[in-house]
Amino acid sequence: MPVALMLPTSSSGGQWNGELPLTEAMRYVRGPNNSRWHRVRSAVFYPKWRRTHYSFWCGPSAGDPDGGGVLFFQDETPQFDDTCGTCVGRALGAKQDAIPLGLPQLRFDPRWQAAPSLCPGSSSRTLWAPVGYSGSAGLCLVCGDTLAIRCVGKGWTAYGEGPVRHKPGPFLADPCPFHAWQRLDLLDGKVRCLCGWPHDLGRVEIPDVAT
Repeated sequence: MPVALMLPTSSSGGQWNGELPLTEAMRYVRGPNNSRWHRVRSAVFYPKWRRTHYSFWCGPSAGDPDGGGVLFFQDETPQFDDTCGTCVGRALGAKQDAIPLGLPQLRFDPRWQAAPSLCPGSSSRTLWAPVGYSGSAGLCLVCGDTLAIRCVGKGWTAYGEGPVRHKPGPFLADPCPFHAWQRLDLLDGKVRCLCGWPHDLGRVEIPDVAT
């Protein structure tokens, strides 16, 4: 059963060129590369290109050519499929439709809270130490893995050497509570965040203000 869509109102954009706002769509949508189902906030049909552009409640959007086939639509998501928690929360909070008796399997991935899939020491010119005398292997100071050392960069941007791209090893450095693993560098011979956070503190407990 379709749900009513919001108007695609925006403070930006050019002249009107014949595009038409859709008034309703199926509740859930998923693209071929999406890790979860999303909810449709608004949609616009562009007659010139015979294409419909769908905006999700969580922010991203996707296009579907006339006749469909790229995006998948459902009124209810399959039982064990993940559904975007941000989309569902915003849609229900905006009263796009009635709050259901049961919710789908919701998923939300907080930014930078999980360990990175790519080690921050990958292709770093500073976060490694030589192993042996050949110069072709090095120790990643961020995760402790021994890896091949290669030139960093390509073409005219290539200079220096660093570990090849790799997944984090078993001794991944502790994250900075303010910048996670985004700004790690070698400071005073140790892997530290460039903001100056003293990593030796580990995780900080929140003080009990009541006492």
